[in-house]
Parts: sequence; C-alpha cells; structure tokens
Amino acid sequence: MQKTLVLLFLLILTYGCGLSTEEELDDAITQAHRLLSSNKCGEAIAVLNGVGQQTSNADWLSAYASAQACNAPWKVVTFFATDLDKLSTASSTAIVGSTATFTQAVMTSPSDGAYTNLRAAINTLLAAGGITTISYANRAAAIGTSKASNLAIQTLYLQLTQLGQFSRYYGNADQTTGTKGTGTNPSSNGCYINYTDNAANGAQAYLTAVGALGTCDTFVEGNPDLTGNRARLCEGIVLMNNFIDILTNVTLDPTGNNGNLGDLDELGTSIETACADANTNYGVDFGGTCTVKTQSICENNADNTYNIEHLERYYAVIWEGLHQ
Repeated sequence: MQKTLVLLFLLILTYGCGLSTEEELDDAITQAHRLLSSNKCGEAIAVLNGVGQQTSNADWLSAYASAQACNAPWKVVTFFATDLDKLSTASSTAIVGSTATFTQAVMTSPSDGAYTNLRAAINTLLAAGGITTISYANRAAAIGTSKASNLAIQTLYLQLTQLGQFSRYYGNADQTTGTKGTGTNPSSNGCYINYTDNAANGAQAYLTAVGALGTCDTFVEGNPDLTGNRARLCEGIVLMNNFIDILTNVTLDPTGNNGNLGDLDELGTSIETACADANTNYGVDFGGTCTVKTQSICENNADNTYNIEHLERYYAVIWEGLHQ
C-alpha cells in the first residue's frame, strides 16, 4: 500500500512539473520560428507536428505554413526586399504578368518542389479552422475575423509568388518583362491551354470574337502540361479565385509595408466584371468556375458545372485576358 502511494505521489509530482498542453503548443511554435530563422524547415515542421495538427490555432497555422513555404524555398525577406517592388498595379492586365518577374516565381515542372511546397503552405492557410469548403467568410466564422484577416495577409504574399510561378511556367512568361508567350518554356506556348470547346458560346467563339489576347491568337498554342489536365486547370482557377476572395475581404494599407498591395483592389472587381461581361455580351456559360475556391469541388465536378468546357472558358476569359 505504501509503495502504491509513493508511486502515485511521484506520478502526480511529475505531471505537475510538466508543461501544460497550451504551454507545449506555445513552446513548439517558438521553437519552430527559431528553427526557421536558420532555414531548418524540416525540423520546424517536425516540432510543430509533435504537438499534433492545430487547425484552429492561428499561430500554429502561420508557423506551419511558413515552414512549408521555407521548403519551397520561399523567403519573406526576398519577397519584401526584391519581389514586391516588381509588382505592377498600373492596370488589371499588368498585375499577373508582373508577378512572373518575381525572383522567387521559379517553377520548372508541375511537380517542382518550389511550386508544390508553396501550394501546400497556401492550402494550410486557406483551410484554417478545419473548414472543407474554402472561403474567407468560412475562415472568419471558424477562427474569428481578426485571426482570419491576419492569416489572409500571409496567404496573399504566398499567392502573389504562386501566381508568378503559374503565369511564368504555364503562360510561358518572360521572367524579365512578364509578357505571356515570350519565355523559355520548351513548349514555346503562346496561350495557357489548347482550346477545344467549340460550342456556339464557348471558348473558341469567345476568343474569335475578342481577337488576340497578347500572344494567344490561335486555339492550339497551349502548354501541354496544363491542357486537358483537370487537376492542374482547377489549381489555376482556385488560386486566382482565392486570391480575389482575400482582396475583396481584407483592407490593405498602401501607406504601410504593403507597398503596391494596397492598389490591388481593382483586380477583384476586374475579374467579377470580366465574368459578368463575357456572360452578358458573349453568352459564355462558366458553370461554377468564376466562384469556386475549393480544389476538390472543382476536380470532382459532382454537379457538372466544372466540365472541361467550363474550365476552358475560365482560362480564355480570365487567365488569357488578365495576362498579356
């Protein structure tokens, strides 16, 4: 009996001297940031995984996404010191191309870790609160407006670089000028994809009606790694739509450290207008592509509003139209 009491006392003493769950979590986040300052990305991820997935803790999510981006490797110092100054907000058609000139907008294949790791970081932040249907409104409802807004700013930085990767690789953009179809991609593509949708009000009809959009002046000048690939096509759509979703829900102070980011608001309006105008003036049926922000919904196409022709129409109007 006495031995049992002694053992029980020791267990209580040990437990009492240990860190609480909250303290362990805070300690893991602090350790992760310390490791990230030394570019020890994998070790930071391991430390954060050690306390389990904390999908509703904004600080843990921010650190975890930073560690994933670190694997890209993406550096916040480079973003602010070098890349942000390259962002042009002179017009809605200048923004996407200018991101292709970012130093960190590197992508040599669809499986390039520079792209996939950055995409993983963005997805971590977009799903904050453990939500499965992605939107800023759902994140705000899950973790609160203030935390959702703070994470949105971090997401925006990563998205700008990912837009640059996507437009440089799939849009074959020149890394100096950002001009579509003039880069070094082996396919030498002038358009993002080949356009096979020949419906009366489809992608081909739209492109014929509006004329050349930069170097995209035929239906068969697309990037072979993107053409007809549903998953990758959806990646570009949800990337753009989530980017716009943040722009229209978060106020960016142009007088602060955000530089040109404060002038991005018009892009959100431009995309909404482009979808509406193409539908009104050219009869283009986009299905659900102009609003979808969840990759799985776009890919699974359960309600047939994300058929290949819908995806092609989005690219014809949005990606080709905004990147010239």
